[in-house]
Amino acid sequence: MALWHLMFNRPAFTKGQAKHIVYTLQDRGEFGGFPVVHVGIVRDTEELLYIDLQFKLTLGLTQDTFENMLKYLLVLSGRLDTAPLSVYFAVMQKNLDELQITYQRYEDHSLDVFFWQGPPIVAPAEDKEQLRFRQDEQSGQ
Repeated sequence: MALWHLMFNRPAFTKGQAKHIVYTLQDRGEFGGFPVVHVGIVRDTEELLYIDLQFKLTLGLTQDTFENMLKYLLVLSGRLDTAPLSVYFAVMQKNLDELQITYQRYEDHSLDVFFWQGPPIVAPAEDKEQLRFRQDEQSGQ
C-alpha cells in the first residue's frame, strides 16, 4: 500500500485543479496502473492545497516510473490528460527540478510531494481545446 500526501502551492494551483485530479483518479479507479484505494482533498489553506492519495502497489516502482507518476499528477492539474500527445510530452519530458516538484520519503513508506509551480501548459476547464501557456507572473506575459 502506498500513501502519498500531495501538497500544491497556492496561488499557483486552484481548488478546481485539485478537484480535477481527485475526480479523474476516482473515475479511473487507478493511478499508474495501480488500484486507487482512496483519493481526496484533505485540507485547503491560503498556502497549500492537500490531497491524500492511497493506492495498492502490486509491484515495485523504478525511479523513472515514480517520477513519471509525479509528472502525471501535474499533467492532471493542468487538465492535459486528454490533450494531444505533443502537449502531454512537452510536460512529461521535463525533469522534476524544472517542474519544481520535490518529495520526501518516510520510513513508513509514505511520501510527501510538493508541487511548487503550476503546470507550464494548461487547458481551461470551460474549453479544453484552448490550450495555453501558463502566464509568467514575473514577465507579465
